[in-house]
Formats: sequence, structure tokens, C-alpha cells
Amino acid sequence: MAKNPEEAAARFAKLASQLAEGSGQATALRQGFGTGSLFVGRKMFAVLDGSGALVLKLPPTRVLQVIADGTGSGWHPGAGAPLKEYVAIPLAEQKRWLALAKESREYMRSKK
Repeated sequence: MAKNPEEAAARFAKLASQLAEGSGQATALRQGFGTGSLFVGRKMFAVLDGSGALVLKLPPTRVLQVIADGTGSGWHPGAGAPLKEYVAIPLAEQKRWLALAKESREYMRSKK
């Protein structure tokens, strides 16, 4: 569970608003994975997990880079091995959330 769930939720809501700016949508936020998630079209690209981390879907090589630079860690929705296209960015790294979320949104927008 998040150490400060209110702060994480507030930061996630702000991120959703920032991503919606100029997109013609009121927000990119809607239900997914049983919680609020960010979508581009019908494709989910981000979710706030129970630890308060922003979970993003990125190309596997990019996930490895984000992990290697110490910004994030591998992620799995349960107790299994981390999924190759997902990375969790902790609240402590929230300065990077917007740029990485934009990158994730573009990645998912490009997927057919």
C-alpha cells in the first residue's frame, strides 16, 4: 500500500489533467485494472498501483533503460515475474512522471 495514498492519487489526477490539455478530452482518466487508468483511444498506457507508483507501458528496451537509470522498477499486477513492457515509477520520482507518461502514450498510440 502507498505510504501516502492521498498524495499519490492527487499527483495522478494532476497528471491526467496535464495529459488531457490540448487533446480535446476533459481527462485521459477512466476505469481500468479496477482503478483509475490513463488511456489513448481504447489502449491503457498508465495506472497508479497500490504502492503509489505510476505504472507505464513502454517498449521492453525502454523499460530496461528506465530501470537501469534508477528511475523505476519492473512491475507485475500480482506476485509473478515483472512484465517486459511495464515499469513502475515511484512517487519519489514524480518529476519524471509527465515526460515518461507522454512517452508511454505515444508508444501505445503507435501500436496497432
